[in-house]
Amino acid sequence: MTATTQTAQERDTDHGGERDSLLTKILVRQETTLVLVMLVIGVFAASRSSLFLSPDNLSEILRSSVIYFVIACGAAMLIIGGGLDFSAGAVFTLGALSTCTLLVNGVPWPLAVLAGMAICCAVGGVNFAVITYLHVPPIIATIGSFYMLTGINNLVTGGSDVLPLPESFQWIGQGSVAGVPNDVLIAIVVGVVFWFLLERTRFGVNVRALGGNRQAAVGNGLRVFRLDLTLYVIAGATAALAGMIYSARVGAGQVTAGGTSITLNAITAVLIGGVSLMGGMGTIQGIAVGAVLLSLIDNALVLASVPPQYNSIVVGAILVCAVAVDHLRRARIYRKR
Repeated sequence: MTATTQTAQERDTDHGGERDSLLTKILVRQETTLVLVMLVIGVFAASRSSLFLSPDNLSEILRSSVIYFVIACGAAMLIIGGGLDFSAGAVFTLGALSTCTLLVNGVPWPLAVLAGMAICCAVGGVNFAVITYLHVPPIIATIGSFYMLTGINNLVTGGSDVLPLPESFQWIGQGSVAGVPNDVLIAIVVGVVFWFLLERTRFGVNVRALGGNRQAAVGNGLRVFRLDLTLYVIAGATAALAGMIYSARVGAGQVTAGGTSITLNAITAVLIGGVSLMGGMGTIQGIAVGAVLLSLIDNALVLASVPPQYNSIVVGAILVCAVAVDHLRRARIYRKR
């Protein structure tokens, strides 16, 4: 065997090893597991109802996942950076009600949207200040914000929905472009922006570093306070945007919208999607799959005439498994180091 032939064989072996390694990485990714779960649920639902695979139903599954996904983008960025926000459901409602109140009083919808977003960004800043300067644990501070904002939402509106909304604003949630619903298009734009921030910018690198090891991040000169503030403001902004999309879809600012269900579903989508509750790890594409999976489970069980109680059982089981997988994944990573 010549040296040239041996070298060629070694190169082929190396390339084969690289391909095997890439395939292994793809197979062990949490998104891959979730896609397989979605396929199993899809086959089950399609076998129970011919409506499942209809274009209208598949579109509805995507639209139902939009709210969870938009909130989850900001929540995930915060968790990856080592923070936590349980006020999202109340901020969701605050953003919707403040925007809708301005709309019914004649404010043009672009200005109303910006004002509602600014209010909720300020809430994120308040959460940051309470956590940072008063040294209140994030889970306590944001749960406290949740209850206070829920009370404020009811006091300001008197418990009544805010309507009617201008058609130009409702088009955001009810219209479509080239057959694709506007809310789905908005979610795609939000997803691309957050993916770019997390994967292709220095900001994303700093967020992962902060969540992975806060003390090391401080030691390396990261502006931790500024980064934390930015992450809490972003979480408030995405919760507000989701509330506005929902209001545009239903044509009213609903006091009963949001709440604990929105908060828990968004956090569940984040964790199921592979974001580590301990910080430092997670992807936007994983969150997207997690959000669609939640919507898919709900849709499939309804079409299969399965009692709604089973929805909670299935989601809870998947959440526990996802967190367990995250624990094993982190243990494996640190063992390698």
